[in-house]
Amino acid sequence: MPQTRGTFSELHDNTDRAIFTLLGEEWKEQKPIWRRVYIIKPSTKRSELVTTVTGVGDIPEKAEGQPYTTGVITAGYTKEFLHTEFGYMFEVTRTAIEDDRYDVLSDHAKWFMFAGRVVQEKRAAIPFNNGFTSEQSPDGVSIFNAAHALKGGGTARNQLTTAADLSWTSLQQALVDWQRETKFEAGQQMLPVEDLILYVPPELEFTAAKIVSSTLQPGVGDNDLNTIRTLRNITVVKNVYLTDTDAWFLLAGNKSHGFCSYTRSPMSMEPAMTDPRTGNRLYPVRFRQSWGVKFWQNSFGTAGA
Repeated sequence: MPQTRGTFSELHDNTDRAIFTLLGEEWKEQKPIWRRVYIIKPSTKRSELVTTVTGVGDIPEKAEGQPYTTGVITAGYTKEFLHTEFGYMFEVTRTAIEDDRYDVLSDHAKWFMFAGRVVQEKRAAIPFNNGFTSEQSPDGVSIFNAAHALKGGGTARNQLTTAADLSWTSLQQALVDWQRETKFEAGQQMLPVEDLILYVPPELEFTAAKIVSSTLQPGVGDNDLNTIRTLRNITVVKNVYLTDTDAWFLLAGNKSHGFCSYTRSPMSMEPAMTDPRTGNRLYPVRFRQSWGVKFWQNSFGTAGA
Protein backbone atom coordinates (compact mmCIF):
# COMPACT_ATOMS: atom_id res chain seq x y z
CA MET A 1 0.00 0.00 0.00
CA PRO A 2 1.56 3.32 -1.01
CA GLN A 3 2.26 6.03 1.54
CA THR A 4 -0.36 8.74 1.15
CA ARG A 5 -1.34 11.87 3.00
CA GLY A 6 -4.44 10.06 4.22
CA THR A 7 -2.51 7.17 5.80
CA PHE A 8 0.05 9.39 7.53
CA SER A 9 -1.09 13.01 7.31
CA GLU A 10 1.30 14.12 10.04
CA LEU A 11 4.20 13.36 7.70
CA HIS A 12 3.15 16.11 5.30
CA ASP A 13 1.78 18.39 7.99
CA ASN A 14 5.05 18.38 9.93
CA THR A 15 7.12 18.85 6.79
CA ASP A 16 4.92 21.73 5.63
CA ARG A 17 5.33 23.47 8.96
CA ALA A 18 9.07 22.84 8.93
CA ILE A 19 9.50 24.24 5.43
CA PHE A 20 7.38 27.28 6.19
CA THR A 21 9.44 27.94 9.33
CA LEU A 22 12.74 27.43 7.53
CA LEU A 23 11.80 29.78 4.70
CA GLY A 24 10.58 32.39 7.13
CA GLU A 25 13.69 32.21 9.29
CA GLU A 26 16.03 32.42 6.32
CA TRP A 27 14.13 35.41 4.97
CA LYS A 28 14.35 37.25 8.29
CA GLU A 29 18.07 36.59 8.52
CA GLN A 30 18.77 38.44 5.29
CA LYS A 31 19.66 42.12 5.56
CA PRO A 32 18.39 43.83 2.41
CA ILE A 33 20.52 46.71 1.17
CA TRP A 34 17.83 48.24 -1.01
CA ARG A 35 15.53 48.83 1.95
CA ARG A 36 18.08 51.25 3.40
CA VAL A 37 17.69 53.40 0.29
CA TYR A 38 14.12 53.10 -0.98
CA ILE A 39 10.84 54.46 0.34
CA ILE A 40 8.65 51.35 0.67
CA LYS A 41 4.89 51.63 0.30
CA PRO A 42 2.00 49.16 -0.01
CA SER A 43 -0.22 49.04 -3.09
CA THR A 44 -3.76 47.79 -3.59
CA LYS A 45 -3.90 48.27 -7.36
CA ARG A 46 -2.46 46.76 -10.53
CA SER A 47 -0.12 49.75 -10.77
CA GLU A 48 0.50 53.06 -9.02
CA LEU A 49 0.22 56.36 -10.87
CA VAL A 50 2.27 59.15 -9.30
CA THR A 51 2.10 62.83 -10.21
CA THR A 52 4.41 65.68 -9.28
CA VAL A 53 3.02 69.14 -8.52
CA THR A 54 4.27 72.58 -9.47
CA GLY A 55 3.62 74.34 -6.17
CA VAL A 56 2.55 78.00 -6.08
CA GLY A 57 5.76 79.97 -6.42
CA ASP A 58 6.83 82.76 -4.07
CA ILE A 59 4.16 84.43 -1.94
CA PRO A 60 3.95 88.08 -3.12
CA GLU A 61 3.84 91.18 -0.97
CA LYS A 62 0.36 92.38 -0.04
CA ALA A 63 -0.58 96.03 0.29
CA GLU A 64 -2.67 97.03 3.28
CA GLY A 65 -6.40 96.65 2.62
CA GLN A 66 -5.86 95.10 -0.79
CA PRO A 67 -7.19 91.67 -1.82
CA TYR A 68 -5.01 88.60 -1.74
CA THR A 69 -3.32 87.40 -4.89
CA THR A 70 -4.55 83.92 -5.66
CA GLY A 71 -2.54 80.96 -6.83
CA VAL A 72 -3.25 77.34 -7.67
CA ILE A 73 -1.29 74.13 -7.42
CA THR A 74 -1.17 72.40 -10.79
CA ALA A 75 -0.14 68.92 -11.90
CA GLY A 76 3.42 68.35 -12.97
CA TYR A 77 4.66 65.10 -14.47
CA THR A 78 3.11 61.65 -14.23
CA LYS A 79 4.68 58.20 -14.04
CA GLU A 80 3.25 54.71 -13.66
CA PHE A 81 4.73 52.07 -11.38
CA LEU A 82 3.70 48.74 -12.92
CA HIS A 83 4.13 45.86 -10.51
CA THR A 84 6.13 42.83 -11.65
CA GLU A 85 5.08 39.35 -10.56
CA PHE A 86 7.72 36.87 -9.37
CA GLY A 87 7.19 33.20 -8.60
CA TYR A 88 9.25 30.13 -7.88
CA MET A 89 8.64 26.58 -6.68
CA PHE A 90 10.55 24.96 -3.83
CA GLU A 91 10.42 21.18 -4.31
CA VAL A 92 11.12 18.55 -1.66
CA THR A 93 11.50 14.97 -2.82
CA ARG A 94 9.39 12.25 -1.34
CA THR A 95 12.58 10.50 -0.24
CA ALA A 96 13.72 13.53 1.77
CA ILE A 97 10.34 13.67 3.47
CA GLU A 98 10.36 9.94 4.24
CA ASP A 99 13.91 10.06 5.63
CA ASP A 100 13.23 13.20 7.64
CA ARG A 101 16.18 14.95 5.96
CA TYR A 102 15.77 18.34 7.60
CA ASP A 103 19.42 19.19 7.00
CA VAL A 104 18.65 18.96 3.29
CA LEU A 105 15.50 21.01 3.71
CA SER A 106 17.40 23.67 5.62
CA ASP A 107 20.02 24.03 2.88
CA HIS A 108 17.35 24.28 0.20
CA ALA A 109 15.41 26.88 2.16
CA LYS A 110 18.55 28.94 2.65
CA TRP A 111 19.33 29.11 -1.08
CA PHE A 112 15.73 29.53 -2.05
CA MET A 113 15.26 32.66 0.05
CA PHE A 114 18.72 33.91 -0.93
CA ALA A 115 17.55 33.76 -4.55
CA GLY A 116 14.49 35.84 -3.65
CA ARG A 117 16.60 38.48 -1.95
CA VAL A 118 18.99 38.63 -4.90
CA VAL A 119 16.10 39.31 -7.29
CA GLN A 120 14.89 42.18 -5.13
CA GLU A 121 18.38 43.64 -4.85
CA LYS A 122 18.98 43.40 -8.61
CA ARG A 123 15.64 45.00 -9.49
CA ALA A 124 16.18 47.79 -6.97
CA ALA A 125 19.62 48.49 -8.46
CA ILE A 126 18.30 48.94 -12.01
CA PRO A 127 17.17 52.59 -11.56
CA PHE A 128 20.75 53.39 -10.50
CA ASN A 129 22.56 51.20 -13.01
CA ASN A 130 20.50 52.63 -15.88
CA GLY A 131 19.89 55.99 -14.24
CA PHE A 132 21.99 57.89 -16.78
CA THR A 133 20.36 56.24 -19.81
CA SER A 134 17.10 54.29 -20.05
CA GLU A 135 15.60 54.71 -16.56
CA GLN A 136 13.58 57.91 -16.56
CA SER A 137 12.14 60.28 -14.01
CA PRO A 138 8.54 61.49 -14.61
CA ASP A 139 9.78 64.48 -16.64
CA GLY A 140 10.84 62.11 -19.45
CA VAL A 141 14.62 62.34 -19.16
CA SER A 142 17.05 60.03 -17.39
CA ILE A 143 16.95 60.06 -13.60
CA PHE A 144 20.37 61.67 -13.34
CA ASN A 145 20.40 64.39 -15.95
CA ALA A 146 21.77 67.87 -16.68
CA ALA A 147 18.48 69.20 -18.10
CA HIS A 148 15.45 68.38 -15.98
CA ALA A 149 12.68 70.62 -17.33
CA LEU A 150 10.76 72.39 -14.56
CA LYS A 151 7.03 72.92 -15.06
CA GLY A 152 7.39 76.45 -13.79
CA GLY A 153 10.05 77.18 -16.40
CA GLY A 154 13.77 76.65 -16.63
CA THR A 155 15.85 73.55 -16.04
CA ALA A 156 17.86 71.99 -13.24
CA ARG A 157 20.39 69.19 -12.98
CA ASN A 158 21.28 66.45 -10.52
CA GLN A 159 24.64 65.40 -11.88
CA LEU A 160 28.03 67.07 -12.12
CA THR A 161 28.61 69.37 -15.06
CA THR A 162 31.63 67.22 -15.90
CA ALA A 163 31.46 63.60 -14.74
CA ALA A 164 34.18 62.80 -12.22
CA ASP A 165 35.45 59.88 -10.19
CA LEU A 166 34.78 59.93 -6.47
CA SER A 167 37.21 62.15 -4.58
CA TRP A 168 37.08 64.75 -1.84
CA THR A 169 36.96 67.50 -4.48
CA SER A 170 34.23 65.92 -6.64
CA LEU A 171 32.08 65.14 -3.60
CA GLN A 172 32.46 68.71 -2.38
CA GLN A 173 31.35 69.98 -5.79
CA ALA A 174 28.39 67.61 -5.79
CA LEU A 175 27.29 68.95 -2.39
CA VAL A 176 27.50 72.52 -3.71
CA ASP A 177 25.60 71.64 -6.89
CA TRP A 178 22.96 69.81 -4.84
CA GLN A 179 22.16 73.05 -2.96
CA ARG A 180 22.11 75.21 -6.09
CA GLU A 181 20.34 72.87 -8.47
CA THR A 182 17.75 70.98 -6.40
CA LYS A 183 14.54 72.87 -7.14
CA PHE A 184 10.79 72.43 -6.93
CA GLU A 185 8.77 72.39 -10.14
CA ALA A 186 7.91 76.06 -9.54
CA GLY A 187 11.61 76.85 -9.62
CA GLN A 188 12.26 77.55 -5.95
CA GLN A 189 15.32 76.03 -4.41
CA MET A 190 14.67 73.26 -1.91
CA LEU A 191 16.10 73.48 1.58
CA PRO A 192 19.51 71.80 1.74
CA VAL A 193 19.69 68.30 3.18
CA GLU A 194 22.30 67.81 5.90
CA ASP A 195 21.98 64.02 6.28
CA LEU A 196 22.86 62.06 3.16
CA ILE A 197 23.60 58.57 1.88
CA LEU A 198 26.66 58.08 -0.31
CA TYR A 199 25.66 55.05 -2.39
CA VAL A 200 28.62 53.26 -3.98
CA PRO A 201 29.77 49.96 -5.52
CA PRO A 202 32.38 47.86 -3.61
CA GLU A 203 35.22 49.41 -5.62
CA LEU A 204 34.48 52.83 -4.08
CA GLU A 205 33.59 51.76 -0.54
CA PHE A 206 36.99 52.45 1.01
CA THR A 207 37.50 55.69 -0.88
CA ALA A 208 34.08 56.85 0.26
CA ALA A 209 34.75 55.91 3.89
CA LYS A 210 38.09 57.74 3.85
CA ILE A 211 36.49 60.90 2.45
CA VAL A 212 33.57 61.13 4.87
CA SER A 213 35.22 59.74 8.02
CA SER A 214 38.68 61.36 8.11
CA THR A 215 39.10 64.10 10.69
CA LEU A 216 41.51 65.94 8.39
CA GLN A 217 41.13 66.40 4.67
CA PRO A 218 42.38 63.15 3.10
CA GLY A 219 45.11 63.09 0.48
CA VAL A 220 46.74 66.44 1.28
CA GLY A 221 49.85 67.30 3.24
CA ASP A 222 48.33 70.18 5.21
CA ASN A 223 46.37 69.71 8.41
CA ASP A 224 43.21 71.10 6.83
CA LEU A 225 39.95 70.25 8.53
CA ASN A 226 37.78 67.76 6.64
CA THR A 227 34.87 70.14 6.19
CA ILE A 228 32.72 67.50 4.47
CA ARG A 229 32.75 65.49 7.68
CA THR A 230 32.23 68.62 9.77
CA LEU A 231 29.31 70.08 7.83
CA ARG A 232 27.46 66.96 6.65
CA ASN A 233 26.34 63.70 8.15
CA ILE A 234 27.04 61.23 5.35
CA THR A 235 26.48 57.48 5.63
CA VAL A 236 28.28 55.23 3.15
CA VAL A 237 26.12 52.40 1.79
CA LYS A 238 27.76 49.80 -0.42
CA ASN A 239 25.83 47.66 -2.90
CA VAL A 240 27.44 44.84 -4.87
CA TYR A 241 24.63 45.05 -7.42
CA LEU A 242 25.71 48.50 -8.59
CA THR A 243 27.40 47.48 -11.83
CA ASP A 244 29.35 50.62 -12.80
CA THR A 245 32.53 50.62 -10.75
CA ASP A 246 33.01 54.38 -11.24
CA ALA A 247 29.46 55.63 -10.65
CA TRP A 248 28.44 57.04 -7.29
CA PHE A 249 25.27 58.59 -5.92
CA LEU A 250 23.98 60.89 -3.21
CA LEU A 251 20.52 60.49 -1.68
CA ALA A 252 18.66 62.33 1.06
CA GLY A 253 19.23 60.36 4.25
CA ASN A 254 15.68 61.06 5.48
CA LYS A 255 14.28 59.47 2.29
CA SER A 256 12.80 62.73 1.00
CA HIS A 257 14.03 61.63 -2.43
CA GLY A 258 11.91 59.97 -5.13
CA PHE A 259 13.23 56.40 -5.13
CA CYS A 260 10.22 54.32 -4.19
CA SER A 261 9.15 50.67 -4.14
CA TYR A 262 5.53 49.52 -4.08
CA THR A 263 4.60 46.12 -2.69
CA ARG A 264 1.42 44.74 -4.23
CA SER A 265 1.86 41.26 -2.75
CA PRO A 266 4.66 40.63 -0.25
CA MET A 267 6.85 37.56 -0.60
CA SER A 268 4.92 34.64 0.84
CA MET A 269 4.63 30.89 0.54
CA GLU A 270 1.48 29.69 -1.20
CA PRO A 271 -0.39 26.56 0.02
CA ALA A 272 1.76 23.46 -0.45
CA MET A 273 0.80 20.80 -2.97
CA THR A 274 1.88 17.31 -4.02
CA ASP A 275 3.12 16.44 -7.52
CA PRO A 276 0.97 13.40 -8.50
CA ARG A 277 3.69 12.12 -10.83
CA THR A 278 6.50 11.90 -8.27
CA GLY A 279 4.98 12.37 -4.84
CA ASN A 280 7.32 15.32 -4.31
CA ARG A 281 6.06 18.16 -2.17
CA LEU A 282 5.86 21.56 -3.86
CA TYR A 283 6.04 24.91 -2.08
CA PRO A 284 5.32 27.94 -4.31
CA VAL A 285 6.72 31.33 -3.33
CA ARG A 286 5.34 34.46 -4.97
CA PHE A 287 5.49 38.26 -4.72
CA ARG A 288 4.61 41.37 -6.74
CA GLN A 289 6.65 44.55 -6.51
CA SER A 290 7.80 47.57 -8.45
CA TRP A 291 10.77 49.92 -8.17
CA GLY A 292 11.26 53.34 -9.69
CA VAL A 293 11.56 57.09 -9.19
CA LYS A 294 8.67 59.45 -8.45
CA PHE A 295 10.81 62.57 -8.87
CA TRP A 296 14.50 63.37 -9.31
CA GLN A 297 14.87 65.95 -6.55
CA ASN A 298 17.07 65.12 -3.54
CA SER A 299 19.11 62.61 -5.51
CA PHE A 300 22.41 63.22 -7.29
CA GLY A 301 24.66 60.99 -9.34
CA THR A 302 27.63 60.86 -11.65
CA ALA A 303 28.83 58.06 -13.90
CA GLY A 304 32.46 58.80 -13.06
CA ALA A 305 35.20 59.87 -15.41
